[in-house]
Amino acid sequence: METGSIDRNQLKDILKEILEENPDYVKKVLTEIIEEKRTQVENRMSSIEKLIQEDFDKYDDVFKALA
Repeated sequence: METGSIDRNQLKDILKEILEENPDYVKKVLTEIIEEKRTQVENRMSSIEKLIQEDFDKYDDVFKALA
């Protein structure tokens, strides 16, 4: 997020105005952001699990021999 042309006080004033005018809007935006982040984390976890499973599949014979 680029805030180079807006100082902190201006941004704070803008956010206050939005909250005063429509507090539900902020809740919807935050909910959307949280959902996007949750989806990103789930996708990363899925990728990690896939990599781990590939390693287990690749070395399955070794694991069985060690057991």
